[in-house]
Amino acid sequence: MENEKKFNNEMFGYNKQEVEEYLKDMKADYESRLQAERSDVNRLQNELTIVKKKLERYELDYIKKQEKVANALITAEDQAKKIVETSRNEALQEKERIEHLIEMEKEKLLDMKKEIIDLKEKTVRLLDKYSQDMNELLD
Repeated sequence: MENEKKFNNEMFGYNKQEVEEYLKDMKADYESRLQAERSDVNRLQNELTIVKKKLERYELDYIKKQEKVANALITAEDQAKKIVETSRNEALQEKERIEHLIEMEKEKLLDMKKEIIDLKEKTVRLLDKYSQDMNELLD
């Protein structure tokens, strides 16, 4: 042991004053060590408290950032849905407009066909009339 002490012998045992002085020195040494250990423990507790507070701040910052990202994703998803819905509605309206134009053009085409048929009939009648008139004149 490092603190091995040899005491002088006296008549009825060890020298009492040396033993008491040794115990007093040992007590002071242990109290000094204990105080140093307590100081280290207090310092470490303070450091741990500081680290815990930093960790809590980092956790709060992380949670806030995570919420912002989540909100941004939700907003982006909502906007994407709106864009898709708007595009779908516009496409349907454009389809209806084009179908209406097609129907109008079909009606115009039918009207033109009727006019052509009427013109053919008039032309045939007119040719018949001229033919008859010509026949009458020649006869």
